[in-house]
Amino acid sequence: MSLARKLDDIIGVFSPSAQLRREEARRRVRRERMYAAAKADRLSGGWRPVDKDVNDLIASSSPQVRAKVRQLVRDFPYFASAVDNIVNLVVGDGIKMQARVRSGNELNQKVNQQLEEIWKRWCDEADISGRLHFDEMCALAKRQEMEAGEYIFIKARPRRSTFLPYALQAIEPSRISDLGARINKTSALHQGVEYDPRTGEVLAFHIEDEAGGNSKRIKAENVLHGFRFLRPGQLRGISRFAPAVMSAYDLSEYMDAEVDATKTAAKYLAFIKTGDPAGFQDGRVEKDENGQQIEEMENAIIEYLRPGEDVSIAKSDRPGSQFDPFVKLILRMIAVTVGLPYEILSGDYRGLNYTTLRGVRNDLVRQISPQQQQIIRHLCQPVYRDVVDTAFLSRAISLPGYAKSPHPYYQSSWIPPGVPSPDPLKEGKAYIDQIKNLLRSPQEVTAERGRDFEEVLSELSEAKKMAEAKGLTLQDVSTATANNPAAVEGQK
Repeated sequence: MSLARKLDDIIGVFSPSAQLRREEARRRVRRERMYAAAKADRLSGGWRPVDKDVNDLIASSSPQVRAKVRQLVRDFPYFASAVDNIVNLVVGDGIKMQARVRSGNELNQKVNQQLEEIWKRWCDEADISGRLHFDEMCALAKRQEMEAGEYIFIKARPRRSTFLPYALQAIEPSRISDLGARINKTSALHQGVEYDPRTGEVLAFHIEDEAGGNSKRIKAENVLHGFRFLRPGQLRGISRFAPAVMSAYDLSEYMDAEVDATKTAAKYLAFIKTGDPAGFQDGRVEKDENGQQIEEMENAIIEYLRPGEDVSIAKSDRPGSQFDPFVKLILRMIAVTVGLPYEILSGDYRGLNYTTLRGVRNDLVRQISPQQQQIIRHLCQPVYRDVVDTAFLSRAISLPGYAKSPHPYYQSSWIPPGVPSPDPLKEGKAYIDQIKNLLRSPQEVTAERGRDFEEVLSELSEAKKMAEAKGLTLQDVSTATANNPAAVEGQK
């Protein structure tokens, strides 16, 4: 007990009212020293947010969030569009690898070419089931991370004959489970992830079998597990759609209700009163083979009402004037949550010009680039190291000094898909000026377009040879193509 509290108690013995005044003054001082957000008044006094451990929050929320997000992706067009757009922007048709092994200060072109060929060949057989290319597995990983909050691949040795004895098996994150898991006394277990409680290092994953039985322990070194880190010590992921789930669900329900109301209102043409409404209605009601009334509504209905009711022509003002602004507001909230510009999420580009399009594109690049780097760091690069290791151990390639120091042979760069320019001509001229003034390199400009500069040079070399074989130069071809693409065909 503090000295002030003891003094209050002593004063309270002689003057209870003085004690109460002192305690109230002390509470007032404490409130004045608080952040405004922490103060409780009559409007916010009922707000008592939960601030639990991040893993407890995810454990209690993830199954329901995952199920709701997946249902919305299946049934709500804008969630489906968001996932498709982000997967296409982050992974697209693949993240290209360039080997960057050096001999001294120069790139070792021979070794790099061999490593790139091995990588391309392995990518065709990356999936242990034999269904997916590695680029498609990267797209699946991103889709899982968007919907379930995380992705998980198990490193495995394929049973079928393959180029390298190494493959990946994609599994549902929901199979990471504590069910039947056993750990030693020095480890801790949470949501199927075994870790060292002193350092947070992940030691193993416990995976349920497909029949839902007890889990199997798999060492962390044989698992690729990725998610978006939000707080220190986090072990599992949560869908980035989580803050938008309720807004999306409400919008979906609102749109369905508005469409139904509009359809119903559009079916009525007029209401007419009659002296025998019961007899009239009985004669026009259809019944099925079991004698049950068939209740359905046709277009342009003229409804007969009871005596004494007014006749009026049906008027429909659905959807209301606030429907479109309200939908836009909710879609903007969803777009902010998932990291997409509203225009891309909704497909609504009305009122945009080059300047605003350029701003939208820049914002998109800033949102997408970290997600691309996450896939590269936590999936592409670790897998590439495994492939190089396996290729060396399988004697598919000879790498001098690899057993002693493999790190130099892991050097690589990755080129994610680029974001198209809203005005290629204007941006192309800016790139030319930047290259001339040594502000950018041709490699950087080419990589922004999602292309490998070496491949571009090879294509240009081939194009030059093809043009020369036809008695042309690249300048002739480019000029003819710009003026009339059919002109080149006419000279064959």
